Amino acid sequence: MRNMNHNIKKRSGFTLSELVVTLAVMGIIASTAIPRFSKVQDQTQSDINITNINVIRETFFHYYYREHMAGNPHFPPSSTDEDRLMDETWANAPMDSTVSDLAPKDLFSTGTVPTNANHYPFYYESTYELKLDGTMKHTIILKDTDPDSPSYDKSFTFSI
Repeated sequence: MRNMNHNIKKRSGFTLSELVVTLAVMGIIASTAIPRFSKVQDQTQSDINITNINVIRETFFHYYYREHMAGNPHFPPSSTDEDRLMDETWANAPMDSTVSDLAPKDLFSTGTVPTNANHYPFYYESTYELKLDGTMKHTIILKDTDPDSPSYDKSFTFSI
């Protein structure tokens, strides 16, 4: 009976070599999983940013079409700042104070203009070009200008 208890006590716990092997295996798994997780996280953030740009585009195009039906087709104006970011000041400013107090943020159901995954505002520019045939080309440019963003410097141009 005494020998059995003694043998059981010897078998409890890990040996140093078992612990080293376990830590080595866990290190190998971590060294492959962490970079993959980082790539997946970057791709997800990039997808979120592109989705938010598409939400902005769709919302601005709906606004454009609504204003077109009212006889005044236009996109929300670009920011007057040289960086042309869709920041809080721009989002809260009336688009055309002679017509209404409607601000860009009011076009979105959340009451805020979407930002990138780092909560940094996107670059936005709207341009109008009179073509030789008398038609007007309306263009918007949306870009992620956040250097810490995985979609940094991706630019999207949409025209009507």
